Formats: sequence, structure tokens, C-alpha cells
Amino acid sequence: MEEKIQNLYESINFLGFNATYHRNNNYVENSKKLLEQIQEFVQWFIEEKHFGFEQDIYDNLNDILKDCETALKEHDNVLMMDALEQGIAGYLEMFLSEEYFREKEKSDAREVDEQES
Repeated sequence: MEEKIQNLYESINFLGFNATYHRNNNYVENSKKLLEQIQEFVQWFIEEKHFGFEQDIYDNLNDILKDCETALKEHDNVLMMDALEQGIAGYLEMFLSEEYFREKEKSDAREVDEQES
């Protein structure tokens, strides 16, 4: 599941980067490609209630999913971006190791150095 979480996290971040950097206004449309992965993560998260989180954590996740649903219905790019990048991504981060973030930071720094060269 760790690899799936990393992939979903990176996909969400890419969508935000693409929407912001390229001024792409198709965030909701592009996010539809991730719905199956989001559903798989949410089901796994809810089924694994032995993580010991308080009920508020699960309730908040449910609210985030409602925001995703509303964003899809209303084609609201801002709401979807907020729900995925500030909501779902935050839940994914709970399962990503510090090592993952260190490696990602190094990789991003290398890319910047290469672009500046």
C-alpha cells in the first residue's frame, strides 16, 4: 500500500503544479483520473480503524469526500484542489516516511540545479 500512497500523493501534487504553473483550468476533469485510487485509499484507511485515530479524523475525511463530490457536481476547480491538496494529501502524508520526503527534496533540488545549468 505504501507505493500506492506515494503514487497518489505525487499525482495530486502534479495536478496542482500543472494547474498552477500551466494555468490549466481542467483540475476537476484531470482529478477524475485519480478517483479510483482515492477510493481505494479511503476504503483501506477506514477498514484499518485499528490505527487508533479518534472518530473526528474519520469524520473529517468524510467531509473531504463530500467536498470532492460537490466539486465534481459543480465543476469547482478551487474546491477540488483544496480537497485533494489540503485534504486527501494530508491523510496520505501520515503514511509517508521521513525518508521519502528527504529523497523527494534531494530529487527536486537536483532538478532545479539541472535547469539552472
